Amino acid sequence: MKRKPLKLVFSLLGVLLVTVAFSSLSFKQKVNTNPLPDFYKKGVYHLHSTFSDGRGDIAAIRRAAASQHLDFVMLTDHGRPNLRSSAATGWNDGVLLIGASEFSLHAGHLAAAGYRVPGYIFPPEPQEAIDEVGRDGGVTFIAHPLDGRIPWTDWRVHGFTGIEIVSLYQRAKANLPYALTLLPLHYLFNPDYALTALLSYPEKELRIWDRFNRQGNYYGIYALDSHAKIMVSKKSSLHFPSYQATFRILTIYVKLEHELEKDPDRAASAILAAIGRGNFFNVIESLAPANGFEHYYRENDGRRVDMGGQARHPGGSLVFNLPFDFPTVVVIRKDGGVFKTIRAGRRQELSIAVAQAGVYRSEITLASGRFKKLPWILANPVFVAMPAVEKKSPETIRGTALADGRIFFLVEKNNRSSAALQRLDQAGTPPVTALAFTLRPEGPGQRDFWVALAHRQTISASGYHGFVFETRSSRPMRIWLQFRTGDAAFQHSFLADSEWRQVAIPFSSFHCLHGGPPAPAAQGIDSFFFLIDNGNAYPNAAGEIFFRQVGLY
Repeated sequence: MKRKPLKLVFSLLGVLLVTVAFSSLSFKQKVNTNPLPDFYKKGVYHLHSTFSDGRGDIAAIRRAAASQHLDFVMLTDHGRPNLRSSAATGWNDGVLLIGASEFSLHAGHLAAAGYRVPGYIFPPEPQEAIDEVGRDGGVTFIAHPLDGRIPWTDWRVHGFTGIEIVSLYQRAKANLPYALTLLPLHYLFNPDYALTALLSYPEKELRIWDRFNRQGNYYGIYALDSHAKIMVSKKSSLHFPSYQATFRILTIYVKLEHELEKDPDRAASAILAAIGRGNFFNVIESLAPANGFEHYYRENDGRRVDMGGQARHPGGSLVFNLPFDFPTVVVIRKDGGVFKTIRAGRRQELSIAVAQAGVYRSEITLASGRFKKLPWILANPVFVAMPAVEKKSPETIRGTALADGRIFFLVEKNNRSSAALQRLDQAGTPPVTALAFTLRPEGPGQRDFWVALAHRQTISASGYHGFVFETRSSRPMRIWLQFRTGDAAFQHSFLADSEWRQVAIPFSSFHCLHGGPPAPAAQGIDSFFFLIDNGNAYPNAAGEIFFRQVGLY
């Protein structure tokens, strides 16, 4: 009697194994024999190495990329920035490795590339981090925005480059039951099928992207977030999928203005500049290579506007070159809504008239097959006769000064750090508080170092919106402004450099360190500090900071 249930179990397992094998082995990538045009480079974006929480080192990543004939890979190890990852840009086996970082911010994760490594730690505030990378001409992408564990939470930000529309690792975490059961079986038979089966139509991410494109020019990107492992718990992981396997799933095709230079930094700058212009498209490579695909807008005077570009007038045409030996479906969206849906035949070129201003972006799907609903090619938008976004100049804020002729601040620091406070009085100018400092840890490997200007007397904040002050420093540096009220503490960073500038930080923008939401108007401010520590500076950092007209507004 006991044999029957056991026999039934083995029969079911056999059926399952046959089903898994059939679905895996019957999946094949569509054939595309077109060469990749010289002005396009194919690569992958968002992966991690042993510089942070990835399983493989740089050599393993480069070997995997070379085996897949990629032109570039973008490394995004964790850190603000990750110093080793940032310095990793270089050529190897014909593959360009672009060093970058994934910042952990108060609002979630932000992938950043093309920045100059500063002598301080990038800020955890999302808008400030975006602005700093942008000032360097770099690119920033909101990473895995709808991740279940680390979602993006601040949708008031602006000026970033774009948003991750598909994140392979995030999809694996979202489908953890499949990832821990059928995925390994599928992976044994056909890794491409196993990983492609993780994907679904990214409706919510596309909706967010379309909403931002009503406010400015933002670009969508396909992300691997490859670690060469899947975490099961904090201490254990499954050692798959490999870098090589993930490199076959999601790619980006970047259009350049000229061939890449031998100098790796210049070559990386050219790739990032094209990404920053939105002149690239995304591909689910496991479905088919997209070699030969072209998409642009042709003005009525014949001028060509590439993806990510701004067309001056409606009345032109959206052009698609589809040199494929299999049928596709082209879905054109205007301002997020469906504008046209066209079933394209084999090796076809389409020209779609555009009569109205708007944001036009396109999704190309396969005409048949299990994955026909996935956006095989996701092209970046063309902005047709869209008004330019006005950049507001920062306004000067009048505040009520807190400091007067007496000593207002005291110096606080850890034992080994040094600091000197000085008051500078010059006729006709406001008094200046100067702090010279050197940060030193208490011992090797320890991170307990800080220097602060402290005011530990209660201040009434009733009727005020925030802090305002003027500052400059001997070199660019990040500084915390921290205040405490009751049992709660709040903090926000600001940038100081060689020129005097006004900084205004509303109470509502401060990040809660502990306690609760800021309510200084009700309770008063018990103390506040200008602080430099291991959260915004490196050991042995030194310099001078100057403040004047410290007050509330």
